[in-house]
Amino acid sequence: MSNDSSTATIEESTQGFFYTDWSAMTSHDWAGLIITSVTFVLMVIAYFYVFRPKNKDKLEAQKYMLMDDEPTTTEKK
Repeated sequence: MSNDSSTATIEESTQGFFYTDWSAMTSHDWAGLIITSVTFVLMVIAYFYVFRPKNKDKLEAQKYMLMDDEPTTTEKK
């Protein structure tokens, strides 16, 4: 088996595996695609927001916010 034929076989199987019939997609398929894409973009944005050095002080200030028992001025007594 030559290198060219094995490369062609890999390309053919890859194209068959990743082929998408866009016209045959149902509304559930489109909803899943949109939700997945939006979630991916939001996760990338959150990743870069959290790991950006200039946001470190702002995020560190909120580190123990959930465990804080003291009421704030906005809470009703």
